[in-house]
Amino acid sequence: MKSKSATIISVGDEILSGDVVDTNSTWLAKRLSTQGVDVEKIMAVGDDVDAIGEVIKSCHSDFIFVMGGLGPTHDDVTREGVAKGVSKELERNEVAERALREKYGIRGSLLKMADMPAGSEVIANPVGVAPGFRMENIIVLPGVPEEMMSMFDEIASLFRDDKGIRKEGWIMTDKSEHEILEVLNEAVKEFVDVKIGSYPYVDREGEGKSYKLRLKLLSADPDALKRAKRWLEERIKIC
Repeated sequence: MKSKSATIISVGDEILSGDVVDTNSTWLAKRLSTQGVDVEKIMAVGDDVDAIGEVIKSCHSDFIFVMGGLGPTHDDVTREGVAKGVSKELERNEVAERALREKYGIRGSLLKMADMPAGSEVIANPVGVAPGFRMENIIVLPGVPEEMMSMFDEIASLFRDDKGIRKEGWIMTDKSEHEILEVLNEAVKEFVDVKIGSYPYVDREGEGKSYKLRLKLLSADPDALKRAKRWLEERIKIC
């Protein structure tokens, strides 16, 4: 049976301009992966209601995570975008409004942070002010990393798919990809239950720099993972 899938959407002009590095998506993708959920897509979209709505409409994953744009300023339009994407009216959520008023004493235009698509379930923010929300299979969280991480940890168990959980193993080598290409191609055919990824990188430690390679092995079958790792290590040594 196929494991659950997810799409991650980061909202913000600052991401598209390169002013802010999207570490949120990397962190969330890793967390979801360790819980057995396959991340199908990671996307970034600007602070534009129509663009956010269209991106959400285009997603067909089991879970859609949207991060950023939940503050009270003019460019925080994620709520409106999500509402448009699910064809719901934006309305004042009583639970969120009460929390903002009683916990933070928030009044006036700042209460826009309590506006959510009709029928949304509030996700409490234990670190910051802006609450998140869940609308059907869409989970919306703030873009501040500390807030996003803390809020996801509170609800992480809802997105665990035990049948999709896989073990991972790593092989580090000084060999280049072209040196072990034939070995990699043979391993992919030999171990069909093991997913093998090849990640070149530059090692800048010590004097100068050197090019190295990391191989990631992923499988739901621990024995197959061990066999593949041992098989690769033995052959890479003699390449």
